Amino acid sequence: MLLPRTPSVVVSWSIAILSLIGYASALQQDLAIDVSLSDEAPTLSQYTMYASIALFGEFPAMTAAANTPGTIVLPPDKNALLCNNITKAEESSLPADSIVLVPRGICTFQRKVYNAQKLGAKATLVYGYLASRYMVNETDANKDGYTYDDIIFPLNYHDYDCSKGEAYIPKSSLSFDPLPYNAPQNDPLLSGDSTANICRERSADHLATCPSQACLLTGEKNEAGDSMKACCAWDLYILMYGDTAGEEVHIPSAYITMQQGNKLLKELKTNSKVSATLYARWRPQYNISSTLIWAMGVAACALAAYLSAHDYHKHTAKLIRRQKQAADNANSNGSSSRQRERSEPPAMAPVQEELTIWHALAFVIMASTSLLVLFYFKIYAVVKLMYAMGCSKAAASILLDPLLRVVMKKMSWKNKLIWRTDTEDFGDITTRDIISHVLGYSIGLAWLIVAFTVRHPDRITFFWVTQDVFGICMCVLFLQVIKLNSLKVASALLIVAFFYDIFFVFLSPLIFSKSVMIDVATSGGPPTADPLWCEKYPNDSGCQGGDPLPMLLTMPRLFDYEGGSNLLGLGDIVLPGLLVSYAARFDAAKSLLGVMRGGNGNMSNNCPERKYCGNCSLCSGGYFGPLVVAYGIGLCMANVAVYLMRMGQPALLYLVPCCLGTFCFLAYRRGELADLWDSPKAIRAADTVLYGEDGTPSPSQHAPVFAEEGLNSSMVPSAVDDDDFVDEVENDA
Repeated sequence: MLLPRTPSVVVSWSIAILSLIGYASALQQDLAIDVSLSDEAPTLSQYTMYASIALFGEFPAMTAAANTPGTIVLPPDKNALLCNNITKAEESSLPADSIVLVPRGICTFQRKVYNAQKLGAKATLVYGYLASRYMVNETDANKDGYTYDDIIFPLNYHDYDCSKGEAYIPKSSLSFDPLPYNAPQNDPLLSGDSTANICRERSADHLATCPSQACLLTGEKNEAGDSMKACCAWDLYILMYGDTAGEEVHIPSAYITMQQGNKLLKELKTNSKVSATLYARWRPQYNISSTLIWAMGVAACALAAYLSAHDYHKHTAKLIRRQKQAADNANSNGSSSRQRERSEPPAMAPVQEELTIWHALAFVIMASTSLLVLFYFKIYAVVKLMYAMGCSKAAASILLDPLLRVVMKKMSWKNKLIWRTDTEDFGDITTRDIISHVLGYSIGLAWLIVAFTVRHPDRITFFWVTQDVFGICMCVLFLQVIKLNSLKVASALLIVAFFYDIFFVFLSPLIFSKSVMIDVATSGGPPTADPLWCEKYPNDSGCQGGDPLPMLLTMPRLFDYEGGSNLLGLGDIVLPGLLVSYAARFDAAKSLLGVMRGGNGNMSNNCPERKYCGNCSLCSGGYFGPLVVAYGIGLCMANVAVYLMRMGQPALLYLVPCCLGTFCFLAYRRGELADLWDSPKAIRAADTVLYGEDGTPSPSQHAPVFAEEGLNSSMVPSAVDDDDFVDEVENDA
């Protein structure tokens, strides 16, 4: 492994987390209800509402065509809440296509649905009801009768919120007989969109900020004692849980809000028949975004690995071009042209130090330490800040600078030299450098502002697109900065990372009581508060967390009403990518040396020839292509495991065996395992050609290449000369 002295403070953070798992907390309206009215005009006779399906009973089939419609009916008057036992005479008294609309309150949800089932209903809709929030304190068994003082009023924040609207209602207008609440008399005064809603009329803002347009009595009186305070009632979807010892239910049921229930009650009064079809909302069984994130991950790994061998590819192409020019000149003039000598000093090769197995172990220790520091100290804002700054630099160098080069060339703009530093850490600073970095850091700052100010920023297109571009640029920069030069170090690094990933995903809960990886990946773990509470108060401390740290590629789930994203940690790209990069550089080095010998640059090895399948044999070709395929297969296996097991998976569990196993097997079959295991000759020779023995080559002196037979030294290109850069300097001068 090689580590140039290049500013890369943030690089280590990009691989501190190797697997990330998303989290969704909102209550979903997973049931659709198509309502049909018999007495309305055709354009108004149908509409759709959504509901929250119960966790007991049957789940309707997907799409309306797969379900038969039913008729919405009300429960019997003597059992309006469906809490009383159904007598034998009452069983199956409803038509077979009945869908019972019943208010919430008094008994459990499953009890209501079971009684509707006994009446013969095919489904049940439970709607929110103001009266269901009041109860009578019946803990005193010796008490002969209960009074107003025994009423348990709704709870602040849980049932209502006075900050969204409040009013004082005259007690003379209210009734609590029968206890605890007289719904027929009180509800019209506390709900609805008419002037009869006293709560709205007496509210300072007419309940403008109250979504439900309904109020609950708090039990609090004014100083005179003649009025009672009422506040805005919450009207949200809730999840209907079943009873542990309840009766078995076979029909579907769902919960709808007070507003939806009141709307259906009005439809029943104004129409002779109201029909409804209940069905599960459509969502793809396999989301295409899983394939897209897989393709993005494979492409990012292949691109970053291929670009890590850019120097080899560039000089191979330059050498082929010069050989062709020499051949053309020989044919036309009868003699070969003399190679052009440059007076400009060549660019300096990066200073590198070769890392050992101990450095690979130190890397995992560093990553583990970073993970535990984040787990205990929760400094997620620092990570986002460092990641944004590092990715801004990566985007400026990897993406924006090349784009600006093309634009400036098309527009005939000169890239003026602003400052010559004469140091290898920064290099010469040009106009293009300044523009690309200003753009990169501006985009990074905008991304950072969204990350810190918006809840669930991954729902914003700018945020996740920028994050993906930043992540790919970071992967490319990482594999350009850190390079493996032996299979031995690669094996040590990947095997240790393999166990590291498994430990922190699957085994860490046995020590830390929860998964360290998941806790850190979701910025402190999923919210600890109830999802319904978090829907009311998303800024509450118990509702924080759940947003993944940004060190990943993300792709929103397409065509899925539940939302969410598919995620791929950058560590799952760059760690196997180190091995793929090693393969790409080895192939490119062999191709370069082959061209220097006068060949065409095709791969050659010590494999025995196959009589009938030479080209399709595992012995032929290079390593880069097979390793990209192996990486794609391993990542596909990880996605399949997530789909089948419905839980996050350590991707390195699948990627390391696929990539490392493929590389070792191919190297063994080709007789190159020993050479690849410890600093292959081809890479050392190519590095010497490009950078010289000490990394400071001369334009007029080419380094020897370990006495390689057949090597035409006159065709070795000048070390690290860059035609584009030299031309720019000449034009700007």
